[in-house]
Amino acid sequence: MSQSVPNQTVVVYRATAYLVIVCLALSFLATVNIARVTQNEAQAAEVTIPDGTEFEVLTVDEISSKTNTEGDPLTFKVAEDVKIGGRVAIAKDTIVKGTVSNAQKSGHMGKSGKLGVRVESTLAVDGQKVRLRASKGKEGDDKTGSVIALTILVSPLFLLKHGKDAKITPGTRIKVYTDEETKVKMKV
Repeated sequence: MSQSVPNQTVVVYRATAYLVIVCLALSFLATVNIARVTQNEAQAAEVTIPDGTEFEVLTVDEISSKTNTEGDPLTFKVAEDVKIGGRVAIAKDTIVKGTVSNAQKSGHMGKSGKLGVRVESTLAVDGQKVRLRASKGKEGDDKTGSVIALTILVSPLFLLKHGKDAKITPGTRIKVYTDEETKVKMKV
């Protein structure tokens, strides 16, 4: 009887050792499998925004040749999600940075104001800067022709008439393009 107790203890130790070895082997295999899946997901979770990808941005504030000057910073926002392969690479309402590229106030003799804006960059969903290119200009109503005609017919006081300032209202859509190929890491 005394010999059966040590044999039972040995059997329990062996069974425990086998169980530990099997658990370690399964844990190792699971870790290897998770590493493969993670690597595959990482590769699949990256998309490339091609150079020249077209989308629209919206003006946030009014931009005017009367109040803005060349070099003033401007804020726009992305109008709709920019999707690449069905995945959002640049999210709707993401802030877009730009500047005033040209601003001339309206003048006497009906000379209209002129205004140009430049859209420069935004952020992808991974926080990476995406360079943009676009140009949108607007010119106020030019009253030069009507002023000269009125001056001849009525009086020289019409030479003092001002043209209209150029304005871009909030919510104006501007078509922009990416200025370089950009690889974006997608959130998994």
